[in-house]
Amino acid sequence: MKKNNEIKENKLMIHFKQYKQPYLIGVGFVLWFVLLLFLATLGQKPPYNNIAVSFFGLSIAWYAIFILSGIGFAVTLAHREAHFLDINVDHFFDSVLFGIPIGVIGARIYYVIFEPVDSFAEVFNIAGGGLAIHGVIIAVLIFILIYTKIRKINLFAFLDLIAPGFLIAQVLGRWGNFFNQEAHGGPIKPETLKVLKKVMPNFIIENMNINGTYFHPTFLYEGLWNFLGFVLILIFRRKRVFKLGDIFGFYLIWYGLGRGLLIEPFRTDPLLIGETLRVNVLFSLTLFVLGGVAYIVVKNIIRRDLPYYIDVVRENEEQALKKLSEKKFKFRKKTNSK
Repeated sequence: MKKNNEIKENKLMIHFKQYKQPYLIGVGFVLWFVLLLFLATLGQKPPYNNIAVSFFGLSIAWYAIFILSGIGFAVTLAHREAHFLDINVDHFFDSVLFGIPIGVIGARIYYVIFEPVDSFAEVFNIAGGGLAIHGVIIAVLIFILIYTKIRKINLFAFLDLIAPGFLIAQVLGRWGNFFNQEAHGGPIKPETLKVLKKVMPNFIIENMNINGTYFHPTFLYEGLWNFLGFVLILIFRRKRVFKLGDIFGFYLIWYGLGRGLLIEPFRTDPLLIGETLRVNVLFSLTLFVLGGVAYIVVKNIIRRDLPYYIDVVRENEEQALKKLSEKKFKFRKKTNSK
């Protein structure tokens, strides 16, 4: 029994040594998130100031900082995983440089289509608010279809590479909504409020007290749902569960289900077609849920030859870890020489 325990401990240590970088990235993510919350609420009582920094008449909102932080972590995780999928990291970074502004443009276009602005100039006033994640996904997906074709990158591998990043970026982005006191649900009933106060941090509850009325923090519900989906992807992509390309399909299904059924119907700021039809509910349930299911089914019928995701990773694992170790050694050598 003692020998078996020693073998298990040795295997665990080997596993940690090989994969300690993602663990460190995860710890860094948590610490950075906690630091942002600490700084954003430091010395204040709810409602919190949604502006992080102001200088020379310019202001940087916490919304922007949280979204950029989410993008930063998404890129960091995807960069490491690209090695295991044998995707050229330079091509990946090029896609990031083009993909981020394209995503912002898509987010704005989607929003102003369903929430018309007063003037054409207002279309470009992103600082005034009005971005939609659905527009990001549409624009980025179109871009990826074109980009992978030009660069001759495996489309399914690239889609799987970026899928977890979408979820983690959305998790942090929702905290920007929190400090703007937006993307919340309807009023909380007194009996429900008593329960929430027992299970939810007080600073969240009190910041959802808007003009004397407590509102459901649907931003938090969505964030927790997305984080759970993110964790499931990280676990299952190292098991023989997903075929290449299925992770992106899982993302579409997971996010579409959560946004379309659990979150969007209860928000008080919906984008509407006509007077009653919530466009984000419709879009989530059709394009994301049904689109995700159809995508996985059709893909696995047309491309039955696609390998399992973990098989691709294992095929490139030894070489990828070697490259990462060499980069780490060169970085240390360069730092020590300074």
